[in-house]
Amino acid sequence: MKSPPVTAAPGDPPLRASLAALRDVGGVTGSFVFGFDGRLFARELPSVFDDAALQEAGGRLTRIRETFAAVGDDLELVVIRMGEHKLYLKSLAAGMLCIIAEAKVNMPALRMASNLVARRITSTVDQIDATPSPEPPPAPRVTADPTARGLRTTTLVPGTGRRFRGRIID
Repeated sequence: MKSPPVTAAPGDPPLRASLAALRDVGGVTGSFVFGFDGRLFARELPSVFDDAALQEAGGRLTRIRETFAAVGDDLELVVIRMGEHKLYLKSLAAGMLCIIAEAKVNMPALRMASNLVARRITSTVDQIDATPSPEPPPAPRVTADPTARGLRTTTLVPGTGRRFRGRIID
């Protein structure tokens, strides 16, 4: 069966090449690596998974790790089953390796491949994590009068009732 197309990924080519090796395990859809600050380091996934969704997932998965740490447990490996898929999470020193696979994936083969890839990428992930994250884009400027740009607004003004399109309504 042919693998779905893979999008261009952030991160350096050797890191992405290591992630691509995980697709040799039957049933693996793709993988990604993120830092505990939520940054997406690299991805090797079909285009249906966009970077914004992966960054959001990275933040949520980091909170799962932090929840375990709060009660004194060190999260090393987690398998989350979701219907016909599994999310295999392997904790690294500076981030987490996430593998998306079908439910029928051969778990011993996946475990062996993830251990191999984790050993290969740990130093690269540590280097990427040591670099400062790029600054987020500046927030859009807001004008003092949004109706001047033709926007319709609903504003609650204290003591005067509700306003809609500049008119007071009660």
